[in-house]
Amino acid sequence: MGQGLISDDIIEQIKGRIDITDIVGHHVSLTKAGQNLKGLCPFHQEKSPSFTVSPSKQIFHCFGCGAGGNVFTFLIRITGASFPEVVRDLGRKVGVEVAERGADPGPHAGQAKRIERLNQAAAAWFAHNLRDARVGVAGREYLERRGIQPSTIDRFGIGVAPAEWDGLLKVLIKQGFAHGDLAAAGLVVARDGGSGFYDRFRGRVMFAITDLRKRVVGFGGRVLGDGMPKYLNSPDTPLFKKGQTLFAFDQAREAIVRTKTAIIVEGYFDAIALHQAGLEHTVATLGTALTPEHVQALRRFADHVVLLFDPDAAGVRAALRGLDLFVNSGLGVKVITLPVGEDPDTFVRKEGAGAFARLEAAAPSLLDYALDHTIRRAESGSLESRIRSVDDVLRILQKSEHPIEREERIRVVAERLGVSQSRLIERYPTLMVGLEQAPASRAQATHGAAVSALFKGAPEERDLTLLLLHGKLSPADIRRLRPEAFTVEPCRKLVELALVHLERDGRIGLGSFLDAAVGDPDCGALATEFLVRDDHFDDVAAHIKGCLGGLDRKWSEQILRDLIARLKTAERGGQVEEARMLNVQINEWRIRKAGASSAGAVSLVKE
Repeated sequence: MGQGLISDDIIEQIKGRIDITDIVGHHVSLTKAGQNLKGLCPFHQEKSPSFTVSPSKQIFHCFGCGAGGNVFTFLIRITGASFPEVVRDLGRKVGVEVAERGADPGPHAGQAKRIERLNQAAAAWFAHNLRDARVGVAGREYLERRGIQPSTIDRFGIGVAPAEWDGLLKVLIKQGFAHGDLAAAGLVVARDGGSGFYDRFRGRVMFAITDLRKRVVGFGGRVLGDGMPKYLNSPDTPLFKKGQTLFAFDQAREAIVRTKTAIIVEGYFDAIALHQAGLEHTVATLGTALTPEHVQALRRFADHVVLLFDPDAAGVRAALRGLDLFVNSGLGVKVITLPVGEDPDTFVRKEGAGAFARLEAAAPSLLDYALDHTIRRAESGSLESRIRSVDDVLRILQKSEHPIEREERIRVVAERLGVSQSRLIERYPTLMVGLEQAPASRAQATHGAAVSALFKGAPEERDLTLLLLHGKLSPADIRRLRPEAFTVEPCRKLVELALVHLERDGRIGLGSFLDAAVGDPDCGALATEFLVRDDHFDDVAAHIKGCLGGLDRKWSEQILRDLIARLKTAERGGQVEEARMLNVQINEWRIRKAGASSAGAVSLVKE
């Protein structure tokens, strides 16, 4: 049984109908690189792509952080779902029914699944209310005033929560859901004194918040009328984290990949209005400031970001906070300033997408925007006050990990202030100190150094393992491999797996062997790295022969060293019979080694 719960046959059926490039491409922007595809790794921060996908082998590997695996591994890591959940989702996608036996997902996974079902049922109820002739009238009139079209309402799952205390509570309890799960989902709130629950969302237009898997993970509600708070979001739950979630991201993903650009706004209606106007690469924060997690998620798909915040003091502060957040992200960032009195929703409805595009084309970079605002605050002051006014900007620039980029930005700051670069450098001596490597480069170099260190003094193990994974070793070659001759643990495990498959089937079925290798926690990372590498050997047969001979010689030398060490111990301990037997074995090994050396190779075939 695959993973102990789902049959191997089901897993193979799904794998046969899924292309890993399609799945990964929904989460990472990929470009062609020879026979493979490359992109920025979604599992660590980097500026130069080291994340590789092999369409021919249906695996991925990151040369920066060492992450690797197959399509199931990728989805488990990127979504946080369990293996059965990933298999079920892919099965639904390709029309394969997945049956589990003895499944026990555990309490946390079970609760997350129940919350997912609850949210889906709540979203359906909210949407039904909006269509209801009586209950939905206020919501429909409000959306019409905001210019939201019926097709947009359907696309974004907009609904209405009626102005009653327990409408949703009654409906979901009647459907069989438990009070505790409703509270865990953030749909109801416990009454003071513990005497029951009431609906969290009442008298509001409701927005379903969906993740990249199209699951409804939470809700946002805009009050109908003058109540407070104007906007209300679901609390954080096992499915929903506001600081990691962007509204409309699932709707915007394809357009972001196509345009390489993401527009970031602050509100539900701003995002929906821009989508409706054709600017479908728009996402919105959920009442929180942008976070590193938001930036990391966007980096997987975009090269550029456009910040579109309200032109009030809060919007300016939000944009300025972004300078620190984006300084080493690798993303090009612009800031659009709307005319006074406008927000993205009203502007795009009145002026259209074309006017927005002209604003975007003329938009300053985030650095220029930050400098403009900080310098303007001290424009009437002395030169020293102007320099002090950009202290925060300079401190942020110190964090830039690229010396050339940092130098260019310092030049821009100096020009804007009307001072020499040296004057700024005197104030901040570390500004021009180049860093040896950026974090992504350091991560890649560290991983590369770790792999190199792993095979120091063991090149035969490295090359034989690589050739084994690429199907270049014959059954006879594989039978010559002794696991105990391998000093590198992942290589030893791969050899053991190969021998098991060879003994069981009389041959190496490369597909099933590679599945076992990639899925094994002890050797999977090395297997994926070797599988996406494209090493070339001029004469493969001769190289295999040389590696086998070299490995056998090393192993025989190690055996001799061990026997000699044991002999010395026996002699020191006065163990005469043990010493005599060890002397016999040592002489036999020396004769075999000498004979093998004269023949050109040692053949240590298992006896």
